[in-house]
Amino acid sequence: MRVDKMIISSEAGVQADLSHAAMDAALADGTAQYLSETIADFAWYLSSWWIYDRAGWWQVTRADVAAGLDLMAQNMRLADQAVRRATR
Repeated sequence: MRVDKMIISSEAGVQADLSHAAMDAALADGTAQYLSETIADFAWYLSSWWIYDRAGWWQVTRADVAAGLDLMAQNMRLADQAVRRATR
């Protein structure tokens, strides 16, 4: 799924699906969120997972990978909560 508002990033001829600036803006306004408080290589945005790359962000299009990221996000939410409780 492509969205008209996406900003394309290109570095050395490689075009990512989304630029760093666009994802930074989405993270800042709360429309995107990292997989966890400690894992910033994956983000949930526009009802899809995205993976960080130096050229920009790539949309995860494989259902099995997205399902694995869903599971990892659930587990990391619990881990993040446990760390917050332990540091109080």
